[in-house]
Amino acid sequence: MAKKIFIGELSGVTTQAGLQSAFSPFGTIERAYITTDPASGQNSGHVDYTTDAAGDAAIAGMNGQVLDGVTLVVRPA
Repeated sequence: MAKKIFIGELSGVTTQAGLQSAFSPFGTIERAYITTDPASGQNSGHVDYTTDAAGDAAIAGMNGQVLDGVTLVVRPA
């Protein structure tokens, strides 16, 4: 079963490739992408893992970590 996670508070300089690279140590990624809130201009990301275990590990390992100068908020999507 796949696990989808949400990453809030992304830096404006974070790229899709950078997001995937940062989250790939936790498991196989099906898809990683960045969205921008049209009202606030704030970037957020989503990473879809092939297994729940990988997604859970990414949440535990990356929540509160710094990526491109910004402290991440990582939670289930």
